[in-house]
Amino acid sequence: MTRLWACLLLLGVGLLGTRSIQAVPFYGDSFDTEFVPLEHQQPPPQGRQDVGSTPPVQTPSGLDQKPFNVDAITTDVNNPNPAIFFQQSFPFFGNEFFNSFGGFGFGAAQEPWWKGPNVCTEKEEDETVATETEGEETVDTFGQERDGVSSVVRSPLFGQFQFSVNSCAEKPNKHVCTKIVNQNGKKKTLTLTRQCCYGYGRPRNADFTTPCEKIDIKDVEATASEMGAKQFLESARSSGELADMLGAGNGKKVTLFVPNDAAFVEYRGQQQQENNVEDAKAEASNPAKSVYKLHAVLGEVQLEDVPNEQLLQTELPDQKIRINSYQLPVALGLEPFRYAANCVPIEKHDKLSEQALVHTLGGVLKPLTKNVMDLIRERADMSIMRTVLEKTNLSAMLEGDKPVTIFVPTDAAFDKLEPHLRRALKEGRGCASNILKNHMLDLTFCSLATVPGAKTTAYNLLGEALLLNRTQGNVNQTGPATISINNVAKIVDADIMGTNGVLHVIDTILPTESALPMTSLMAQKNLTIFQRLLEASGYDNQFDDLDNVTIFAPTDKALQNSEWARMLKEQPELLNHNLDLLEFLNYHVVKPMIKTCELSEKSLPTVAGASVRLNLYSTHALFSDVMNRATVNCARLVHFDDESCGSVLHQVDRPLSPPKNNMLKLLEANPNYSKFLELVRKANLTQLLSNDSRSLTLLVPKNDVFEELIDSGESAKPMDAAALVKTHVVEDVVCCAGIIPTNWPFVRSIESISGQHLRITRDRRPKIENAGVTKCDVVATNGILHEINDIIVPRPQRNQQRPQLIPPGPGFQPQGDFDVFF
Repeated sequence: MTRLWACLLLLGVGLLGTRSIQAVPFYGDSFDTEFVPLEHQQPPPQGRQDVGSTPPVQTPSGLDQKPFNVDAITTDVNNPNPAIFFQQSFPFFGNEFFNSFGGFGFGAAQEPWWKGPNVCTEKEEDETVATETEGEETVDTFGQERDGVSSVVRSPLFGQFQFSVNSCAEKPNKHVCTKIVNQNGKKKTLTLTRQCCYGYGRPRNADFTTPCEKIDIKDVEATASEMGAKQFLESARSSGELADMLGAGNGKKVTLFVPNDAAFVEYRGQQQQENNVEDAKAEASNPAKSVYKLHAVLGEVQLEDVPNEQLLQTELPDQKIRINSYQLPVALGLEPFRYAANCVPIEKHDKLSEQALVHTLGGVLKPLTKNVMDLIRERADMSIMRTVLEKTNLSAMLEGDKPVTIFVPTDAAFDKLEPHLRRALKEGRGCASNILKNHMLDLTFCSLATVPGAKTTAYNLLGEALLLNRTQGNVNQTGPATISINNVAKIVDADIMGTNGVLHVIDTILPTESALPMTSLMAQKNLTIFQRLLEASGYDNQFDDLDNVTIFAPTDKALQNSEWARMLKEQPELLNHNLDLLEFLNYHVVKPMIKTCELSEKSLPTVAGASVRLNLYSTHALFSDVMNRATVNCARLVHFDDESCGSVLHQVDRPLSPPKNNMLKLLEANPNYSKFLELVRKANLTQLLSNDSRSLTLLVPKNDVFEELIDSGESAKPMDAAALVKTHVVEDVVCCAGIIPTNWPFVRSIESISGQHLRITRDRRPKIENAGVTKCDVVATNGILHEINDIIVPRPQRNQQRPQLIPPGPGFQPQGDFDVFF
């Protein structure tokens, strides 16, 4: 028994080390027990989690909460409040056992409100057949067997007992617990709801021990008057609509969404100006257009019980109210949630009256008869957006039933775009759909979700974050505060509600790099010379229409002294449809799209026809197998992986030109290499250097190096021409960008075709053995040539005869252990 006490004590201390836990006894099959929320039983996520990458959360009602965050918000708006109790059930001990551990946090605690007076209890039970996944048995810690997701655990160590893992959610006036039991192929769900009885309640944000107390319930008009919303109900009563709104005395529960006095006065003023309604009686004469019944819902709808995006049927036929909930950071010191009805702010809520539950609104609800796409079609200032949506077939999404939000730029916003992007959008070509998706959310995002002083983040259909900021209102400011998106666009008209979501009008198109035409992306990345050459050639639109390609664009620094840059500045008219320029531009484009993580050493054909060679190198002295530097025709990639509409842009530090000659022809074309060429011919290696199927690096001393050798008298020594030339040839492409400073013991070398290992390093310039590289990376069709300032003298080969294993002859007798082994 002492050992059992010690084990349980260690278990209790271990649990307390992670989170505060209270243990209570298990009363057989009684459901009146404590619960551990199921969501807290999931393993914690690994690694760092940014707010911007928070995944959708499963709400208690089973609805997927849409991805929406405000500053530090990472949970669903209807998740349980922090005041949740974590409990474990041990069926074979009583209260006295756990009370003995009072010093460790177990034992008596303050009674929660839902165990106090004036609390009513409801029980529900649902039984279904367990699925195969739920019926799988897994082994839990401490030798326990757990039945899948079941809350029933049997242990061979302690006999028959249950280890219950359950879920509880606490709200201001309600405590709901769910227990799931999976046994013998049957899944039973038990739900216990405790809440303040009718006529009793608790203050909002009260301590969990504050009991339910009697509240003063008044007539609905008196209640609305106290909430600052009496004029709407007075108008409804005078028009004869109030009795119908309240169910005509049939005893049914009703919920009223009542506009406050200021909002209703403003609404009436607008109606009179528009001559739509002369007075309340004229309005009530047409029940189909009754603004009053639009604000009444059958049933008692407490907002804390309503999941986000819930549609409530009003007493006006075919009209629904969409409820949205947004959680706010605790640091703001505001209410934890903001609620909206058809994007109209709900200012005060859940006030009980004799006839109805009352919520007050900051505006008047209007009948919704058109979906979001219909709203765009009827706006004269959104004709371009309408056309692009229809060309890209995204209009179907805006006509569907699922909730959607779209930030719609006006026609004037399209005029601000640079020509390439405007053309791509208007024609619906390339990644026009991506640009539109950058403006769309698959949820209803009302403007009240933004709060001054907090950064609100919502994720669009591309999975990219949209950062919304609401400016702090000035003392003299009369209109609504400005809301900006990504510090680029401003919302000029907010919360235009449709039957399936909401649209906001913005003054600027929201750019996204993944949807920009290639020429626009080049301009954004300051590759202005290459981009201007494209435009001057007249082939810029042709480049924008390319798909699944990789472009290696030289930086401005790499091009600024080129002949093409000079012509662009002095004679741009000569570049229009210049075929040589087109070949130069096309040589920087290869298929398919290759990001750096997919690079490998190989040759790739360009759009111009000739190939470019990709090489990978390591700059780590210790981890030489980790390739972190890439070159194309020995031009180094200095910036990479900028995606543009199904293609990718890499920046290189020099322009690319297709090689015209092989190694041998390069030697023949340069008179400074004539002495080395003589050695090549003498060694009969011309065929090696002219073979276009090889990939070589040739180290060539200039003639003056040989002349210095003659002057010093070193040439009198006998020299094997073949051995000398082969020491200067490497069967690999070693660009200067791949040669880094190294010191012992991290020495690197390359092997010549003669078998010589040549040390490579870098001081002021790349160095190979005793020779410094004075001219790097002359590209040939079969490799590259480096010009060096010294001759690399081949080292004599060591003549070491390798022992040979000769099978023993007949009659051989082993003389020792080694003879037996061999």
